[in-house]
Amino acid sequence: METHEPSTGNIRRIGFYPISRSFNQMISAAERRAPLQKSLALLALLFIFSTLIPVNSALAFKPPLTDAERLSKGEVIVGLKNVGNTKYVTGTILLDQTPEQVWPVMVNPYEFQGKISPRMKTVDVMLDKEDQSIMKVTLDLGVFIPNFSYTVDSRYTRRDGLISFKRLGGTLKDFSGTWEMKPADNGSKTELTYSMFVDPGFFVPQWIMREGVKVELPTTLTALRKRLDNVYLHQNALEQKSILAARGQLQAHRPASSSTGGVSVWQ
Repeated sequence: METHEPSTGNIRRIGFYPISRSFNQMISAAERRAPLQKSLALLALLFIFSTLIPVNSALAFKPPLTDAERLSKGEVIVGLKNVGNTKYVTGTILLDQTPEQVWPVMVNPYEFQGKISPRMKTVDVMLDKEDQSIMKVTLDLGVFIPNFSYTVDSRYTRRDGLISFKRLGGTLKDFSGTWEMKPADNGSKTELTYSMFVDPGFFVPQWIMREGVKVELPTTLTALRKRLDNVYLHQNALEQKSILAARGQLQAHRPASSSTGGVSVWQ
């Protein structure tokens, strides 16, 4: 039922609801004084609701991707793992090559020097064995930061696709980590996880160091993937200089139409 004002005979409504004469006058005055404010308020409300209510309501309930799906889309998954009282930052990537193809590139420090890790300027191999190496590495961090060096002891377990490394000396107080390979897609690909702990030897909160490593690990892993693609897809030659741990039964990967060129085979 509509309610009429006796003095005016007019009805003012908001939606389907009638309002009083005095309230009507207040609204009319507000409309005359501040039309811009009203428009801005409406726009603000529309913006807020547009961010809260998706056009396709199904999108609001889309489940997150699994780790396997993220890896297959090319992502590097970064995480943390505890080893005793030490927190290691981890980075995992899916590579399009088999573990046998990844190993000689991943293990060879000369593949990293100037290619996978551009800051790695020199590598001095002090001990070279099939299951162990000791190397002195020098990094160039830029014009305004002096070079620093470290000595690293690496142990190789080829049958498990595992490299473990730790600091022996140098600028950094402590660092250690692993590279771990797992066959993926029935052995046609490789899931590679790189983990690292770093203690620079001067006061920096560990959470800040971990955040820095979280940036560094994906950079290194994606550079390794690019190098592997260049070797096995674009026929760039492997680095001829290597260490004993990187040598082994690597099958050559050559185009079907070509009998020469392609990837060198370590024997």
